[in-house]
Amino acid sequence: MQKLSSCILCNASKFRIIHQKDRWKYCRCLNCGLVYLHPRPTAQELMKNYEDYLPTPSEEIDKWKKMMEQIIDKSADLIEARTNTGGGRLLDIGCGYGFFLKEMKLRGWDVEGVEVSQTGRQYARDKWGINVYSQPVEDIDIPENSFDVVTLFYLIEHVNNPMALLREVNRILRPGGLILLRWPHTTPIVRLLGPLSRKLDLYHTPYHLYDFSPETMKMLMAITDFKNVETIIGGYTLPPREMNRWASMIFGGLGEALYFLSGSNILLPGVSKTTLALKAG
Repeated sequence: MQKLSSCILCNASKFRIIHQKDRWKYCRCLNCGLVYLHPRPTAQELMKNYEDYLPTPSEEIDKWKKMMEQIIDKSADLIEARTNTGGGRLLDIGCGYGFFLKEMKLRGWDVEGVEVSQTGRQYARDKWGINVYSQPVEDIDIPENSFDVVTLFYLIEHVNNPMALLREVNRILRPGGLILLRWPHTTPIVRLLGPLSRKLDLYHTPYHLYDFSPETMKMLMAITDFKNVETIIGGYTLPPREMNRWASMIFGGLGEALYFLSGSNILLPGVSKTTLALKAG
């Protein structure tokens, strides 16, 4: 079994196990609050699983598109409101079927993607005519200062070394470039539900290697040299299963309302978040 290492954000070594499924344990750092999985699948195991992660039937692809539509529209609007360029170069890491890239291409952006799943990669290439890399972004050797915007939707929680990934993103962004991340905030719901959360498996064990909060996400962005970090609700997904869809609509809608009514001060725990930040320049 892997030896439990110190927290990647604060180097503390004291933790509490807050969730367990089979041999997998989710540990919460008692210093900064970061939640991380122990032990972890190897990088090779993760890559093998993600190669077949996306479904191939057209009806399943349509469900994926409908699930992400609101997030895609809101994220595209956020990017254009913050860049004021009317276009530029954009890279979406973990681009799936390329639905977000298609939207940005229609808005006049020069877009590329990264996707390890052959199903998603081929769909984006064939359907939208978009260049999609098959390797992790750290292995592509992209020149420095190549992109105006880099996006990561529901990816950072799956990465073995999120700091290495974000440092690479920082390197390939142009000075003043924008990063947008969409990520789940699962731990508050797990703690609220207690033993019931073991049956629901909200962490999608063992694929979520980390669970961030607004505070730990801010720490991660600072460590990797981003500035002007802003975390918002940023919409909600519409999952295909009716119960999950209603839950997302209720809690996502409540999160958006609280954020608006509080003057951007309240981020409802347990709902997914969007973080934006800039590369110094």
